Amino acid sequence: MSKKYLKNPKIIYFFYPGNINTKTGGYIYEKNIIEYAKSKKLSFKSKELSSNYPFPLKKDLDQLKQILLGIPVGSTLLFDGLIFECLKILKKYLSNFKIVALIHHPLYLEFNGKMGLRFLSLEKEMFKIPNKFIVTSKETKRLLLKKFGINKGLISIIEPGIERLIKTKKKFNQKHNLLTCGSIIERKNYLYLLSELMFMDNLTLNIIGDTSRDNYYYKKVISFIKKNKIENRVKIHSNVSKTKLSNLYSQCDLYISVSKYEGFGMSLANAIIFKKPIITYKTTTLRNTLGSKGVVYFNNFKKNTLAKIVNKILLNTEDFKELESQIIKNNRVFLTPLNSAKLFIKEVRNA
Repeated sequence: MSKKYLKNPKIIYFFYPGNINTKTGGYIYEKNIIEYAKSKKLSFKSKELSSNYPFPLKKDLDQLKQILLGIPVGSTLLFDGLIFECLKILKKYLSNFKIVALIHHPLYLEFNGKMGLRFLSLEKEMFKIPNKFIVTSKETKRLLLKKFGINKGLISIIEPGIERLIKTKKKFNQKHNLLTCGSIIERKNYLYLLSELMFMDNLTLNIIGDTSRDNYYYKKVISFIKKNKIENRVKIHSNVSKTKLSNLYSQCDLYISVSKYEGFGMSLANAIIFKKPIITYKTTTLRNTLGSKGVVYFNNFKKNTLAKIVNKILLNTEDFKELESQIIKNNRVFLTPLNSAKLFIKEVRNA
């Protein structure tokens, strides 16, 4: 390479897919880092790549190749996992840089069958490259150690920063109000939640989540709602403002999660901060994130499993009051966005 590429190798180049303003936990985490670096005038350049990742087109990979050819040798490249795991074809262009991979969770967990195996194969090859991995939870670190044999000294845990939203006074409502957050994608398992809603009485469900990531699954969700005539009981909110987000949390009685896997569980952490009781599918990650006080875990997706739990709690005043008292005692401490971003940048610099 030309000597001109040796200039200023201390810049950190951060690559992420799609719109950074998308309201998902992963994008919020990354946007906090970008905004912190910008506010401190750090040598940090962020680059939005195609939203096609983790299924990049040839033109997407060609675009990234050209960008890499213009970056000084020895620079630190930080990749969102959605991009990094798909760069097998560009491996030789990564060898001149320090590589940091931000892994919210391995992609093979997102897909079943051949697609899941394809990503697992890619991960086994690509995870040999990074100088540093940054993950958001102890469980993801454990998974990288066990499944991929990565040196534990290369993995750092930086939990997401949870913004402290302004609470609003809860209004009296004759119907119980459930809340859940997360993109409308298969992993979030909304079809199961909606099917269980059919067995729940006198309640409404608010869903906060991006509707653009998986158009096929979103259409299935809408079709289910219309077919079962529950439009008056379910409302989907996409890309809400902070004010509306705060209000939806403040007004709910219970937070519900039926997600099959979470890298951390930022939306559930918000529920703890708002002191809202939680009912969630049991995963090791969420046990570590949430603890046990004020949280009810269920362990299967069988018909009527979740509905029985919700009905029992909401129809029994004493059970509900006990859950409310327990969530108030849940003293789980979460990083602020500022503290999380500071720790993250420090780890990347030390890669």
